[in-house]
Amino acid sequence: MSIDRNSPVPIYHQLKMLIQERIQQGVWRPGDRIPTQDELCSLYQISRAPVRQALSELAHEGVLMQRPGVGTFVCQKSPSSAVTIQMMASDAMFQSHILDHVVRVWNATNPTCRLSLQVETVSHGQLYNQLGAAVGSGAAPDVAMVDCVWVAGLAQAGFLYALEEMNSRWNQDEFVQNLYPAFVAANSFNGLLYGVPVKADVSLLWYRRDWFDAEGLEPPQDWDALVEVGRYFLQPAVRQRYGMPYPFVFPGGSAAGEATVYNLMPLVWSAGAAIFDGETVVLDAAGTRRALQFLRDVVNLHRISPIEIVDFREDTAVRLFAAGKAAMALGGSYESDIILEASGWNREEFHQRVGFVPSPAAPGGKTISTVGGTSYVILRQSQHPALTMDLLRVATDPAIVGELFRTMWYNSPNPSFNETLSPDSEPLLAWTGRMLASGRARPSIPEYVKVSRQLQAMFEAAIAETVPIDQIARRAAEFIGVISERPCRHEVS
Repeated sequence: MSIDRNSPVPIYHQLKMLIQERIQQGVWRPGDRIPTQDELCSLYQISRAPVRQALSELAHEGVLMQRPGVGTFVCQKSPSSAVTIQMMASDAMFQSHILDHVVRVWNATNPTCRLSLQVETVSHGQLYNQLGAAVGSGAAPDVAMVDCVWVAGLAQAGFLYALEEMNSRWNQDEFVQNLYPAFVAANSFNGLLYGVPVKADVSLLWYRRDWFDAEGLEPPQDWDALVEVGRYFLQPAVRQRYGMPYPFVFPGGSAAGEATVYNLMPLVWSAGAAIFDGETVVLDAAGTRRALQFLRDVVNLHRISPIEIVDFREDTAVRLFAAGKAAMALGGSYESDIILEASGWNREEFHQRVGFVPSPAAPGGKTISTVGGTSYVILRQSQHPALTMDLLRVATDPAIVGELFRTMWYNSPNPSFNETLSPDSEPLLAWTGRMLASGRARPSIPEYVKVSRQLQAMFEAAIAETVPIDQIARRAAEFIGVISERPCRHEVS
């Protein structure tokens, strides 16, 4: 090959391709010094400017190494021999749209330390157990993306590095100052930060905006209105009009795992109850019993939800909603991509057909949304902990991932990012961004995974069993007290 001055391809790029071709053919091998700039100018009859640009770009990409006063050499380590960072995660779409971009940015700015990312994708319901099994077998990844409520437990078990242990270029104090306090608390254990918050979400009620508008209905703000709207959609003529078997769906049992707690705890909170008050278990309270009775009545008395909800997986309810099989569904802001995928709608159709409001509150109570999210954690078995930490610095930089977050409808735990969102062009992101500051997080305690299983069983029993509600609430509270080694306070029925 030679330089073609009549080609529309820039001369420097032609030279760059010529050099790469000679390396690939073995004419110049790793460690060899290539011709000097003057020699290349003479060889190809070109000026120094395109030569300098071609060599500079090849050095930036890790193909060549320039040693001032000595010469330019073919790198001993070719770009194909990049360091591989192992990851475990449950969000394949996040990997393909966000993480791949992050790795490209890293490699473009760190040509002498190129990375590749190998991701094992596991369902959300299985991720915690499989991560623990990987640690137990000595095959843990370098980094994992986990639900933030798991961080304290993983840290207590000794699985994770605290961020301050990392020899990193990251200004972590500045990073922490630009997080919502709930996310700092959720990712800390014994005063140390172990998780790097990456995505934020809130619980909500999805509703078919187009159906509600056609019927002249308003989205429900409390439980009474929810039942009234549900009964309206139960009318035979209305059900036939929309081909809709269920007015209202939600994850209601252990089969849905953490999604059940995430979606149903707002009912308990809005009724004035909680799981803990400081170091005391206070779940056995009037508000809890009121919420559990409401769930039982929704299924067994009002019949606006099917008993099958106790067997729903974490995404069953939202997929039924997206398929037009329900008018309303309790869910999370993170499910927008599931709705788009399952419905086949484009984004304009989504906003025309889908509405979202906070989870309906107990009559007389205040609406409260669950605040949650996903965090990066670095495993102690990591082969490249410091390098992984530096990669996470890139992966959480709003200047690098912010625009992609907007495109993917991902919220950030970073208030400065959410303050830039427009209610007109980004209604879902802008609304959920506001809710992040006022929502409530699930307890950030090491025993949370076991506590969550008891809460799942409590909600499922309230819906599917005939045991008195008082007994169900008391039993769940006592089990949680044993698990967390905290005293229980029982409120008299």
